[in-house]
Amino acid sequence: MSGAVITRVRLGAAHDGVAEMVLTLTYENGGETAVALDEYAAEHLMSACAAKDADELLGQGWARVRDALEASSNRFAAAGKIK
Repeated sequence: MSGAVITRVRLGAAHDGVAEMVLTLTYENGGETAVALDEYAAEHLMSACAAKDADELLGQGWARVRDALEASSNRFAAAGKIK
């Protein structure tokens, strides 16, 4: 999975009515998967990549996506909502 990169970025509708960022990750073997990021994770990813717009995320490695998802998840643990 080390070679997976972001190849597409689009907006999607989340179940709560808030837009989410939907990324397509493409693996070295040509396989693809879609990953949805909530607002917090998307903001973290944009900041970590120093991206001013979504197009600047193209080519970024999957580890940045993983870190953004982890940051989003950790905010609940930090607030004491997950034990």
